[in-house]
Amino acid sequence: MFLSSYRYFYMAALAAAMMGTIGLIARYSAVDPASLTFYRLGLGAVILALYLAVTGQLRLLAGKPPVLVLVNGILLASFILCFLSAIQTISLTLAILLVYLAPALSAILAHFLFAERLTSRTLFLIMLAFFGFFMLQEFQFDSRVEQQQGLWYALASLITYTAFILLNKKVPDAVPLYHKSFYQLLVGSLCVLPLVANQPWPEADQWLWLVIAGLFPGFLALVFALQAIQHLPTRVFGTLAYLEPVVVIIAAWLLFAEPMSVLQWLGAMLILASGVAQSWLSQSPKQS
Repeated sequence: MFLSSYRYFYMAALAAAMMGTIGLIARYSAVDPASLTFYRLGLGAVILALYLAVTGQLRLLAGKPPVLVLVNGILLASFILCFLSAIQTISLTLAILLVYLAPALSAILAHFLFAERLTSRTLFLIMLAFFGFFMLQEFQFDSRVEQQQGLWYALASLITYTAFILLNKKVPDAVPLYHKSFYQLLVGSLCVLPLVANQPWPEADQWLWLVIAGLFPGFLALVFALQAIQHLPTRVFGTLAYLEPVVVIIAAWLLFAEPMSVLQWLGAMLILASGVAQSWLSQSPKQS
């Protein structure tokens, strides 16, 4: 009974944790960012279609997807590709926390674009999140060229993820979640295809990592997240989504020995706490 009652909480938590594994897969697999993005999205789309076929829901893919869904597919590929490119030269922690400033940035832009008014408390939390990022950088930026390149990729990931969040708000509610998810995955993989066309075929041991990327952060994370979104209040799901950067930070610290000073730990916690608080203040519960 307990498992049944709380299964959507578990689904949301597992979805966030599995999303956070893509950085680990990138580090261990040694697959280039374009190939990993292509196989994650492409295999994710294939497995999702097979899942819908087995469960008798393939009809959900019928019909022409809205233009916004196609645009979101491009943005999906863009922010994943930029994130994977960023972690080649900067730490996983810095990259994922910069990306997770997207909810704060999207709240600011929604204020001007969609008339979603910011309250004083929300604005305060947004300022705290950005201050936390500067704490994470210890109030200075590395002057090395490769570090700067990684930060630019992470910034591009932040911008494209923010646009992804904002445009997904405008996709009509009549579009089924699985429909828009499949076409976003499909379009995203097709966008990256030209970048991998001339790449050598993956090695045998790399195929295992690619299948894992398509199955866990690609397919299962998506299915669990969609199920949770349908049954949990938005603010609760938004809170649980912050398990993704938590998983990344802990994994980077334990597995890759990425050093973190006290100031950086405080900055990371400030970003996470601000994001969780913002998700509770900016959304009202929906009926499940």
